[in-house]
Amino acid sequence: MRTDEQIRDDIMAEIDFDPKVEATDIGVTVKDGAVTLHGTVHSYFEELAVIKAAKRVKGVHAVVEEIKIKYPSDTQVDDQDIAERIAHLCEWNTTFRKYDIKAEVKNGRVTLTGNVDWQYQRADVRDYVARLRGVTGVTNSITIRPHASQLDVKRKISEALHRSATLESSKINVDVADGQVTLKGHVKAWYERKLAEDAAWSAPGVTRVVDQIQIS
Repeated sequence: MRTDEQIRDDIMAEIDFDPKVEATDIGVTVKDGAVTLHGTVHSYFEELAVIKAAKRVKGVHAVVEEIKIKYPSDTQVDDQDIAERIAHLCEWNTTFRKYDIKAEVKNGRVTLTGNVDWQYQRADVRDYVARLRGVTGVTNSITIRPHASQLDVKRKISEALHRSATLESSKINVDVADGQVTLKGHVKAWYERKLAEDAAWSAPGVTRVVDQIQIS
């Protein structure tokens, strides 16, 4: 069993290794596999990268995020500035144009709405907005259009899990109903749970993933 100190050291190394993280004052505390992240970053996108880095480490069971976004004084922007930047994205980004993505900005937080065909498109839109200066959070309410049979979705997810060199697919159960995928079972680490989620989202027609996988 890994010690809290080993987990902490690996998280710090993973954060340092991630090119999306520029901040150097991130702090990490670990107690019984529960991780608390604190310190400051330069953008919401960087904050997301720090959280993802921590979740990739073996032995992490939960993450508490207490990171603050600190912009230089000369880069402070208001909601109108953010809205104009998003409007510019809507003009040149093909995903924004094709799917008529809408955004509402309030106190630096952006709520996204619209419909796309795939989860990766939904995630890409969020990441584009998260990179914008002044954004302090993103609520991604974009939905995914269903376009495949339930049996086909379940088969594709099961095949993806079976192909994974890391996951023991026999320990994960997949249920599909009306585009919603429910995952159950046990894995050894949080990053394995994320791999199972990604496999589920990669199937066409998946509109929601309910992850009930336990980390043991």
